[in-house]
Order: sequence, then structure tokens, then C-alpha cells
Amino acid sequence: SLDILAHVKSRLGISGSGDDTLLGLLQDSADKFIENWCDRDFAGGTFTEYHPGGSEFVFLRNFPVASITSVKVDPGYTFGSETLLASSAYVVHLEGGAIESLGGPFYPAPRVVQVVYTVATGQVPDDIKEAYARLVCHWYRQVKTESGSNFLNVAQQKFGDTFQIFNNSGGDAIPKEVRGMLMPYRVPRI
Repeated sequence: SLDILAHVKSRLGISGSGDDTLLGLLQDSADKFIENWCDRDFAGGTFTEYHPGGSEFVFLRNFPVASITSVKVDPGYTFGSETLLASSAYVVHLEGGAIESLGGPFYPAPRVVQVVYTVATGQVPDDIKEAYARLVCHWYRQVKTESGSNFLNVAQQKFGDTFQIFNNSGGDAIPKEVRGMLMPYRVPRI
């Protein structure tokens, strides 16, 4: 998970535990959404990726990079030990997650470069955690509003002399502010 339930509840101003199961389910959905939308795994760990050749740069999906285990170039796609590039043949741009070949473009073929690398765990940026909490909050509010209106698409309901107004604005399932917070972390699609 991108953040623990206690932190999400603090950001949302929720102190009770009555909705912990619902919030946990919403967290699971938010974790998947953010990972898929940004095309990154913010939890960190060790990754193996395959990239096309033909360029002097390989852009890794997850960053900042803690370390590179291996870079192999193999037009035969077996990636045996004999295809290992010496670390002096490339430069790693740790913060941006890019590997730059010092000897010109990597071999020009699809999926010819294999990179095994590690990203630190437990290093989720604070603005990602904030976007995550806001997304969980948005979905939580939607569930509570739909539940409060008995899942009817009503704008208001009269109870005696009192009106209850429901914010069923519909629209985008992901608030623009959340997308804006995530945008700098989104891996560009080439």
C-alpha cells in the first residue's frame, strides 16, 4: 500500500474505526489506480525490464534508482552472462531512471536491452501520499453519498420540513486535483 490506513484516516479527518473495511478496499483500488495511471510501482523493490534498442537511452519505469544489478544487450533475446555490458559502457541517471550508453545507441532491435535494477522501498513521495488520500476520500464520499440516498440518483429529499441535499455531481471518477498531483510522476509513453 502507498500509505497506511492510520495516515489516510488522519488526512481525511476520520477518527473512528467503523469504516476501516471500506477504507481498506478503497485503498486497494487507489493503489492499483495510481500504479496503472503513472505506470510506476512506488513501493520499490527489484525489477527486470526489457527495452528496445536503437537509442542511446533506456528509460526505466521506476525511479529514483538505488542500484543497477545488470544491463544486458542481446539481439537473440536469451540474455545470458556473455551479453552483460560492463558498467563502464553506460552511465546511470539515478534520479530520472535513465541509462545512457557511452558507445552509441544500444543494438537496434525490439526488446534487446534487459535491465535488472533496484528502487528503495518505503520512499513514497509525500505528494503521492496526498494524492492517494484525496483519491480515497473522493471515493469514500461517493460511497457515503450513494448510500445516504439509497443509491438513487436524487438531488434532494424532503423529510418532514427538512430537505437533505445530495451532491451527486457524477463527472470524472478521478478529481482533477489528484490527476494534477500525479502528473509529474507519470512515466511518458513513447
